[in-house]
Amino acid sequence: MMLKTLGLVVALLGASAVPALAQSACQEPIAPAAIDGAVATTAQMGNAHDDVMTFIKQSDDYQSCLLKEFNDLQTDAVKNKKPLDPAIQTAVSAKVDANQHLKEKVGGEYNASVIAYKAKHPNG
Repeated sequence: MMLKTLGLVVALLGASAVPALAQSACQEPIAPAAIDGAVATTAQMGNAHDDVMTFIKQSDDYQSCLLKEFNDLQTDAVKNKKPLDPAIQTAVSAKVDANQHLKEKVGGEYNASVIAYKAKHPNG
């Protein structure tokens, strides 16, 4: 019983030591599924376009939010004369980079579907 209690205390202390950025209010967007332009209808292509544009906008907002939170943490650290954990900047950069790569992947997939759609529908 004592080990269970000790384990619970250690787990709670570990959870409270999570960096501030892990409690971010920034919402990471979910990438839309790729569409096969060779078999898609005009309506499906239009919906895919809208989904991609929404994802790109949400990704831009997400990245801006992450950077704002980081800048706020930096400002607070300076104000309180305390160093900011360098791991926070590394984590923010990793999240921004990962989202940027996902944006590029989604854009590339959509462009490929447009090319395939136009190949199947050369007159429209």
